[in-house]
Amino acid sequence: MKARESAHRWLQEREISFVFGNPGSTELPFLLGLEKASRYVLALHEGVAVAMAEGYAQASGQVAFVNLHAAPGLGNAIGALYSALKNRSPLLVTVGHQDRRHLFREPLLSGPLLEMARSVSKAVWEVHRGEDLPEALERAYHLALTPPRGPVVAVLPMDLWEEEAAPPRLKTLLPPGAPQGLEALASALSRAENPALILGGGSQAPAARKAALRLVEALPAVVFSDPIGPRHPFPTSHPLYRGVLPPVAAQLRNQLAPHDLVLVVGAPCFLLYPYTPGPPIPEGSHVVLLTDDPAEAARAEAHEVYLGDVAEGLRLLAGAVRPSGRPWPSRPPSPPSPPAPLPSGPRGLNPLYVVERLAQALTGRFVVDEAISLSPPFRKALKVEEGRYLHSASGGLGFAPAAAVGAALAGEAVAAVVGDGAFLFAPQALYTAKVHGLDVAFIVLNNAGYGILKGFAEALYPGQGERVPGLSLSGVDFLLLAQAFGVQGWRADTPEALEEGLAYMGQGPFLLEIRLDPTPHRIF
Repeated sequence: MKARESAHRWLQEREISFVFGNPGSTELPFLLGLEKASRYVLALHEGVAVAMAEGYAQASGQVAFVNLHAAPGLGNAIGALYSALKNRSPLLVTVGHQDRRHLFREPLLSGPLLEMARSVSKAVWEVHRGEDLPEALERAYHLALTPPRGPVVAVLPMDLWEEEAAPPRLKTLLPPGAPQGLEALASALSRAENPALILGGGSQAPAARKAALRLVEALPAVVFSDPIGPRHPFPTSHPLYRGVLPPVAAQLRNQLAPHDLVLVVGAPCFLLYPYTPGPPIPEGSHVVLLTDDPAEAARAEAHEVYLGDVAEGLRLLAGAVRPSGRPWPSRPPSPPSPPAPLPSGPRGLNPLYVVERLAQALTGRFVVDEAISLSPPFRKALKVEEGRYLHSASGGLGFAPAAAVGAALAGEAVAAVVGDGAFLFAPQALYTAKVHGLDVAFIVLNNAGYGILKGFAEALYPGQGERVPGLSLSGVDFLLLAQAFGVQGWRADTPEALEEGLAYMGQGPFLLEIRLDPTPHRIF
């Protein structure tokens, strides 16, 4: 059989339901007849295709397949691949290359694809023979799933698809086992007077979430989410949950100071931004990391590191700790009620009121958060069960609209909460949501610019923030933009209009623009 036929059969046997991409000439030999094996999801931009695939992979827990177009397409996707790497998303990415028979002459679309992809992927290789293609796909599939998960890139010349190849041969790859030495850690947790757990994206798997819940209730210990983490692995309504840690060393020291033993699970120790002097670990706190990522283990600011399967490690710890018999730590006093909405007017709605109301309205939906400047208060108010929350840990923009579409293709009812500037990085997601009739609410928080940068500018240069150019954005009609893609839209600049807009959710793709008071506020 042709290499193309073998690849299509591999997609069927691996039950790869979707291929995300934006087609180009070098991909045509692969796409021919693809509809018999897998459904092609047209994304209109390669970066959007990768983010859609990432949303699908995170929501489904499965490998997502991406097809990119030569050097220009890979270039368009670099930022999104960087996010997928930071978010530990299992992606199998194929990149079309020019016909090998004239590659020496550097034809149009050719380029150093291996070098381009290497810094934003777990691994990258070029397949030189059609007969190697089935094994290359199977290898990339397993490597993408092997902890720590991430994108794997295979470069495929366009003439390779017409060569002969054997039928695909699937294999089973068993994950690594639990870390060594957990008995000592279980004993230390049992003796700790005030332990705390910090859970990150590496503890998102259902088995890990279940074991973490057993562990913290047995100790008992309070639980935090790691700074700028991609997921919420712990139920945010649980009485032992204490919220998201700030990515600021000085604030981390203050919040962790009461805890004599801090166990970080599936997260860096620690992801920080912006810079503040001093270490994030307070004196007197013993910090331990449990991770499946060797690089994370090597660079961690921790006193001890346990490397191995996170879910299995948590399961063993939960069964080995000795319950202390202490009462559960009492919750800190509830914060004051959210501010009342400002009267409707040219400056818009109170942002803190809006995020509090959205947190209530989006209960039960899979939420992709790219609110940026409002993400800390939004995450604090949002009630999340079963880890149905996704956020980009890379700091790049344009993730949420496309990732929400991918999560919806995995069967979720989704909301993308995204700033106005970030949404304009990926409006193409509207097209795919409309074509597939997906239940996605695109909620655009319009604060007339890059609110987080305005806040940083004021913090860095008090009283001079307005002198920094390029931070304001005006004149964009988001409802017309939605209409151009055939998506219904609604604008809210009063509390009443906000309630009417929220009532539209659940009727297919929908864009809700919420106009906010643009006054900058402190981020961290």
